[in-house]
Amino acid sequence: MFLFKNKFLNFNKRLLTLLFSLLLFAANTNAAEFNSKNIEEIDSLRNELFCLGDKNSSYYKRTKQKLDKLIQKDNLDYTPQNRFDDCLRLINNQKFYSASYELNELILSGYEVSKCYELLGDISNKTKKSASKIAFYYKEALKADKSNISVEYKLSKLYLRENKNVLGIEHLRNVIKNTTDRDILCEIQEIILNHITPQNRFEANNLYEALGWIYLKLDCYNDAYRAFERALELNPDDIFLKYYLADLYYSKKQNNEAINIYTMIIDENPLDSQIRLSKAKISSNIGDINSAYKEYLEILSLNPDSSSAKYGIYKLFNNLSADEILKKIYKDNNYTPKKEDYLQFALLLKNKNDFEGEDKFLQRAKAFDKKEESIKEQPKKEQIEKEEIKKETKEIKKEEQKPQTPKKEVNQTQNKEQKPKPPQKKQEKAPQKKQINKQQNNKLTKKQEEKILKEIRKPLKIDKTSKKYLEFKKVVDKYKAIEPKDKLTYIAIANTYKLMGELYLAIDNYNNALKIEPTDSDIQYNLGLTYMELNEFKIAKVHLEKAINLNPQNQKAINLLSFVNQKLVTNIVNEAYSKFEKEQYIPAFQILENGIKEYPKNAQLYYYRALVFGKMNRNAAQIIDLQKSIELDPSYYMSYYQLGLAYEKIKDERSALVAYERFLSIEPDEKDLIKEVQQKVMNLSKKYY
Repeated sequence: MFLFKNKFLNFNKRLLTLLFSLLLFAANTNAAEFNSKNIEEIDSLRNELFCLGDKNSSYYKRTKQKLDKLIQKDNLDYTPQNRFDDCLRLINNQKFYSASYELNELILSGYEVSKCYELLGDISNKTKKSASKIAFYYKEALKADKSNISVEYKLSKLYLRENKNVLGIEHLRNVIKNTTDRDILCEIQEIILNHITPQNRFEANNLYEALGWIYLKLDCYNDAYRAFERALELNPDDIFLKYYLADLYYSKKQNNEAINIYTMIIDENPLDSQIRLSKAKISSNIGDINSAYKEYLEILSLNPDSSSAKYGIYKLFNNLSADEILKKIYKDNNYTPKKEDYLQFALLLKNKNDFEGEDKFLQRAKAFDKKEESIKEQPKKEQIEKEEIKKETKEIKKEEQKPQTPKKEVNQTQNKEQKPKPPQKKQEKAPQKKQINKQQNNKLTKKQEEKILKEIRKPLKIDKTSKKYLEFKKVVDKYKAIEPKDKLTYIAIANTYKLMGELYLAIDNYNNALKIEPTDSDIQYNLGLTYMELNEFKIAKVHLEKAINLNPQNQKAINLLSFVNQKLVTNIVNEAYSKFEKEQYIPAFQILENGIKEYPKNAQLYYYRALVFGKMNRNAAQIIDLQKSIELDPSYYMSYYQLGLAYEKIKDERSALVAYERFLSIEPDEKDLIKEVQQKVMNLSKKYY
């Protein structure tokens, strides 16, 4: 075990740092000290108030009045900042109860909540309170401020002290992930190497992974690679680590190593399109076009709508024509692209900010229009020619029946010579017209581009012959005749179009109204509502948020936004779960990770990410997410059930028992699940009750 060897920090450096911190702390506490002759009495009263606890008791109220009078008498600067600074003096002087009183009061006022809870945790630690009490304060501090690295570090050391290695290591990993302080990183390295004894291979796997992160941040890449490789040896099923290590190799241009790991993951999870996508990108970068193309085709066979795979193929063959690229995507040389195919691919390229490629496919779509027109005109030309031939034939027959004279023969000959002349003139002019059109095709105006893109709007089923539709059309025509149009006129037109089912036209007119009155919250609400009816929930959300920003009291927008957000969360969960069922855990994790960034207070997203963590053998991360899910929604009974299973997995049966009891107390509907949990409770109760 090459990593588990003594690596102590320079003792003198740490000692100097500690002395400097103590001097700085002493200077701060002296500066924060209240300038009062009655400071001892004030401290005593604060101590008493903390011990009394019951704020409604008459004795508490009288003691509080005494404290307030002394503060007023001494004219103390009793601002929140000064009170917080004074807490440091009280802790330094071991007046822990007085400090606790002030800290609790500051928390109630909302001042520096995370720091106040952290200090309460420190006091509980110094006064030898139970580990659960200390952990409670530190957890509350993290709840108030997730970026509080100091408290995360203290919580990790607390768990490690209590031999809860799984949770301790997970919090250490969070500290490593979120800090750039080299001293802290070196200190954690020393803790891992010398003070943690892994209880099983999963814990050892997590420790090696944590060391790998540390070495990366310390720029020790060779040590990092070895640590990650050792972690994978201990837990070959850790898909997340394989994926990360492959990405790390890729970022350092060690492409062959990266491809080997991606191939290993694909062999185990052939349905994982995200891994295939990463492998395809590397193959493309190193010039292995065939391998990249093969992977992109595999992705499309798993997910025919994958824009990433389609764009990947486009990048591989962007020197080809639009038609040839589409044939590559559909893997069919006989495939004949339609106009919609060009337009949809142009939109895909626009979303990728590839405007040159977008223009290429828009031009092809426009050319397709001209081709169709020429095809439609062809039968007409043929018909005209046939009619002309018939006419000429009739005239010839008539002339044959009449007595012919030399003069008429001459005239007839002249007519025959003259008839071909008009077509010749047309043929001469045609190429010029074609050339002009070709020049125009090369320059698409913005309006023309918008017109083409509008053609791929979702088709709506509207009966334009119905009585109601025709009645509303008359109304809308009256409004459209009004000039000049004001905001209310555009809104009336938009509302009428909505009744007709012409939702896109309604949107256009709401936007016209918005140009006149950009700060109108109700117009933004109506746009949000209309997009929601089109199932365009993301666009609806944008407009509803704008409506609320313009008017925080717009209750209609608030209620509708809540509904839209739930729809979007459901879409995220469904998308992630479909990947989860196919054992595509990395894509599922990334979908949920992005969802949590957007909706950090949604219990459902944490619950499903916990399931993914479980499959990745990330036990501690699973427990933390399930706890978060319960915190956000205590009534979600499945979180308690999964939490019980997770605790059993890490051999923390007492915590599992508590989770199962909470599950049963909510009275869930699943009878089979209730029986299973009741049996678990009976078995565990024999050990602990």
